Amino acid sequence: MPDSEIQPFIFRQQPPPDLTALQIAGKRVILHAIHERFATEIFTEFNAEITRYMFPKPAETIDETLAFITDSLTKMRRRTDLVLAIAHREGEFLGCCGLHITQGYRTPELGIWLKKSAHGNGYGKEAIGLLTTWAVANLEFEYAIYPVDKANIPSRKIPEALGGFVISEQKVEAMTGHVLDEVVYKILYETLRARHNSGV
Repeated sequence: MPDSEIQPFIFRQQPPPDLTALQIAGKRVILHAIHERFATEIFTEFNAEITRYMFPKPAETIDETLAFITDSLTKMRRRTDLVLAIAHREGEFLGCCGLHITQGYRTPELGIWLKKSAHGNGYGKEAIGLLTTWAVANLEFEYAIYPVDKANIPSRKIPEALGGFVISEQKVEAMTGHVLDEVVYKILYETLRARHNSGV
């Protein structure tokens, strides 16, 4: 969908928040609006191993990473995208997550990646839990989608923990040229709101 045709997020309250200054704190992690200060760590950690099951390819130069950050901030000012760096409360960079309007603001797409050394600690589940809790409180939408390669079992557990269920399967050629065998999870707004209200 061309950028000019993307309808921005619809916020529950006005004026809407400044997404480029957003910060969401959890028990162990804090989500920060993407910023140039994270460029070196993103460039280093978003590598071929991490993108094995992902559509994007790693940046070849730090300038490509900086361009990604600039583009993300532009889209966040337009309120058509939300890209956040994930950091441990003690300051360590862990990865990135986001909420993207790919098919329309009513069905935003969730995405996440963590650096290898952060795997296996439940940080991804916590980060997406924080992001969806924020979305329920702030945005109008019907459901979120979460595309993930079938073989990426740890990542599949994230939408499943949020009550997501598979609605489609698709073959997708990644930017690296390899083919992803994706399943797409649907996570209903009402399910997320119920979890939020119950404090889960």
